[in-house]
Amino acid sequence: MKPRTVALALAAALVIGDVAHAADAPPFKLIRSDESYAYLADKPGAGLDDLRYIPLGPDAYLSLGGEARLRVDSFDAPRFGVAGARADLYGLGRALFSADLHLGSRVRIYGQLGLHRDFDKKDPPAVSDRSDVDAQVAFVDVTPDADRRWRLRLGRQEIAFNATQRFVSVRESPNIRQSFDGARATRQAADLRFDAFYVRPVTIQTGAFDDSSNRQQQFYGVYVSKTLSKAVSLDLYALELDRDGVRFGAVRGDERRTSYGARLAGKRGAIDYEVEGVIQGGRFAGRDIQAWAGSVGGGYTLVRPWSPRLGLRFDAGSGDKDPDDGELGTFNPLFPKGSYFNETSLTSWSNLVAVRPSLGLAPSRDVSLELSYLMRWRQTGADAVYLQPSTPLAPVGPNRSKAVGDALQLDATWLVSRNLKLQGQLVHQSADDAVRALGGRSVDFAMLIVQARF
Repeated sequence: MKPRTVALALAAALVIGDVAHAADAPPFKLIRSDESYAYLADKPGAGLDDLRYIPLGPDAYLSLGGEARLRVDSFDAPRFGVAGARADLYGLGRALFSADLHLGSRVRIYGQLGLHRDFDKKDPPAVSDRSDVDAQVAFVDVTPDADRRWRLRLGRQEIAFNATQRFVSVRESPNIRQSFDGARATRQAADLRFDAFYVRPVTIQTGAFDDSSNRQQQFYGVYVSKTLSKAVSLDLYALELDRDGVRFGAVRGDERRTSYGARLAGKRGAIDYEVEGVIQGGRFAGRDIQAWAGSVGGGYTLVRPWSPRLGLRFDAGSGDKDPDDGELGTFNPLFPKGSYFNETSLTSWSNLVAVRPSLGLAPSRDVSLELSYLMRWRQTGADAVYLQPSTPLAPVGPNRSKAVGDALQLDATWLVSRNLKLQGQLVHQSADDAVRALGGRSVDFAMLIVQARF
């Protein structure tokens, strides 16, 4: 990695992170287009507030924002060392700039440009590593009703329906986030939110302004969220993903997959919990799809110094038990949050059984730590070991062992200021019989992220 590049990126992050801001400024959101700075209309400008709210008339204003992020990864054995993967130390740099134009209460135009680079990576760059300047987000919002309960969004957008983002995510951890081109209608009432959408994922190219809609895929459905009480919510959804010319095992064909799911999340006193289940049906290359996934997890937070949280989570996704039975049982996680398990990209929802106990600590309001231990197996020994998002580590061999290996993990996050965040992760991933039979070995991984936003 070029020292000058790294130094400039870090210096820019520190300068941005050191800018003073109002004490009542809200935290940044994962999806920046969800932020609103209309509250600054009646406040005197100070520092970056002059960029967050630029009045253009009695009912119009412009808001500017941005992000600089540097991620450094160290792997001693990417992909478990299979297929000649070499030890690697590399950087990923991201720069985003957004403009949010409000024309009265009915029309909004939002755009975000992104520039993405990889530094000193030995392997060929991943699709999500590198791109010249391109439109990351570009949409128009129209609010047709006076009470502003309905919103129609047209254009390039990011989508996440809940905070966990198991199967539909913005893909924050990789360098380039997940965008979709299409339409989305949202109705927001007091305790009910309804979303209906039709989109195509964006295909990333390395040149400038050459990203485009993937004409081989379409993604559409409905998602409903109901607040049952102050601390409990229920989600129900039906999602359709159609893909042409994809491969599962040795078979290539068109996939038409429907996912029906439900999610319940809540908190009662010191206990928090979340349950989600999905069943999938459809057709692939003349075969019926019968797949599933589920997650059950929760935690207990003690009233003690550093607020210790004891957590336990069980995750599972189906695999294909018999490639010759005319059915496809491999679960497709759609557009998953890759860092749900960890940042190594070594774990997928496809053909998975995992148990994860954890201990979380909060030494201060701005610092969090978590120690966890992930135990992982194949759901069936007849299907592959999968990497993120649903990529076989290697073709299925004669070994039927389900044991993949365990991962000991330490996470740390420090919110230095509203504008600057530091995040780190250490992982030791062991290799058990299912991986060693493919020529794999254990993995040591370290990651550091410096992220500055304004």
